[in-house]
Amino acid sequence: MPLKVVVVGAGLGGLGAAIALNQCGHDVLVLEQSRFLHEVGAAIHVAPNATRILESWGVDFEALQAVRCKQVQIWDEMANPKWGPVITKDLRESLGIYDDWFLTHRVDLHNALRAAAAKEVDGKSVNVRLSSRVASVDSEAGVVKLENGTTITGDLIIGADGMHSKSVSAVTGEVGKKESTGQNCFRFLIPVSKLRSNALTATLLEKIGLDGVNAFIAPDRRILVYPCRGGSLLNIAAIFPSDPSVPVTDSSWFESASIDDLLKTYQRFCPELRELCRLAEDVKLWSLACRCPPRTFVKGKLALVGDAAHPTLPHQGQGGAQALEDGVALGALFPQETTPEQVSKRLSIYNKTRYDHAITVMIVSKVPSDLREQVLEELHTYVPTAEIPEDMYAFNWSSYPAQKALDLLAAAEMDP
Repeated sequence: MPLKVVVVGAGLGGLGAAIALNQCGHDVLVLEQSRFLHEVGAAIHVAPNATRILESWGVDFEALQAVRCKQVQIWDEMANPKWGPVITKDLRESLGIYDDWFLTHRVDLHNALRAAAAKEVDGKSVNVRLSSRVASVDSEAGVVKLENGTTITGDLIIGADGMHSKSVSAVTGEVGKKESTGQNCFRFLIPVSKLRSNALTATLLEKIGLDGVNAFIAPDRRILVYPCRGGSLLNIAAIFPSDPSVPVTDSSWFESASIDDLLKTYQRFCPELRELCRLAEDVKLWSLACRCPPRTFVKGKLALVGDAAHPTLPHQGQGGAQALEDGVALGALFPQETTPEQVSKRLSIYNKTRYDHAITVMIVSKVPSDLREQVLEELHTYVPTAEIPEDMYAFNWSSYPAQKALDLLAAAEMDP
């Protein structure tokens, strides 16, 4: 008999886990609090460790409207080369990894996952129930209670409800508290056609191209620029120190910001970059707050995935990829013949598969690449044996969580 799986949250992590478990033949219900009426977020990296997972699930790459990332270029705040380009093709050849690196709009990725979840596998597809706000999760009983009083019971519960998770308290017994990382981020998108019609920004586009990621770095702030939507939109993330006297706020995509504040924050940058900021549309201010991760991703019948388990900030471009890795690991560990009695043991193997790796990526992603050593002590409080990876491309791209899960499962079954 298939397992009854209840997924709390229909973001990237929730849909990924739902697709993986539906393809294993289980009955999957996803509870989503929203009505999917509004686009949320901006662009997102889909690195090789994520694209091979999407390919294994049959996700339509054309629907991503993605730009293939060919290079990363590092500049100073005057738009002069600082470290020079890092050619993605050469990186893939040196690592022996040839899966694509996509730059896509987060909504396009989300829509592609929704379409994949709607596909029938042996007569079943993922059931997504909208406007379903979760009030609490009982990890031991496998019961999800909605705010309207409805209760839903499952053999396996997946907590995929993000940074402000209700599920995580069912693992930790505590309400998660936000912590400041001392950083804020302006996020906005600009049509490339608008940039081409402006002399200053047209010059900037000619210099940087539309085939990769460009980072403009000052000692205490930076602007990251890359295309999406087939190169028709430019995504900008501008990260800068937050005011320590201002209380930590919710990390929301919806909090608007003024162009005047944006220009003031980057007033020392070159004229081309200041003009880029002046042309910004619908600027959002995102507080790069975080919360401490749980000491385990599992309890009873509950597994945490994505930002519910490891809320990951954008410095390594791995937040979405790590959520998808959680889902593909669950798919490997819960084949169709899995029984309810096996759930707890399989979840312990999921935790072994994902915890150390995902927490390492999470902690390292709190700071820019050149400051990674500063977070080693914090990392050791969760993963005592961890080291800061020398090469984050190799560490991230060489992750094959499904195979790791199967190896750990085989070892556990051989252990008397």
